[in-house]
Amino acid sequence: MSDQANAETTTKEAQKVPETTSEKMPENMSNILSHIKNLEVTKQDLEKALKEANDRNQKLSQKTREGMQSALDTLMKKWMDAVETKDEKVKHDFKGGLEKLVSQSAEDNGVWQMMVAASSLHARQQHDLDEIQRENKALKERVDGLYASPESRMAGGKRPAEEQLDRQSVDESQGPSIWDDFAASVGRF
Repeated sequence: MSDQANAETTTKEAQKVPETTSEKMPENMSNILSHIKNLEVTKQDLEKALKEANDRNQKLSQKTREGMQSALDTLMKKWMDAVETKDEKVKHDFKGGLEKLVSQSAEDNGVWQMMVAASSLHARQQHDLDEIQRENKALKERVDGLYASPESRMAGGKRPAEEQLDRQSVDESQGPSIWDDFAASVGRF
């Protein structure tokens, strides 16, 4: 009997173990499934946020590229045209390098920033030079207009002399001779 009792007990215990495991299994599975579902929802939210951020970044990059291209086409083109080089290929290669910076939207690149500063300085100096040349031309025209002829020089209220004086018309009796006055001044010392 003891063998039989042991067998029954072992069978009952074996039957109880699967029942306990099968009861726990659905709870564990439901927790795991709900956790996986939460992770999938979080993943979808993160992917959506990433896509929105990439779209916003792409729009900003496009605006940056457009601004950089505009600066390259206007400001820097004038500067590059004004710079003299031995070979035009150098200018072409340099412009190609700047176009690569534009395509990469590398606005914070040191080369780009120096080019913007140099081009801006060139434009400002060119403007100042043009302004000085305009002023110079206006002054020349004004001077040439005011003093071009003897008649124009007398236009400001100046009257011509009524008679032309010469050496005979000077009367020496009006005062002491300049040489006598000089001799007296030197003799006092």
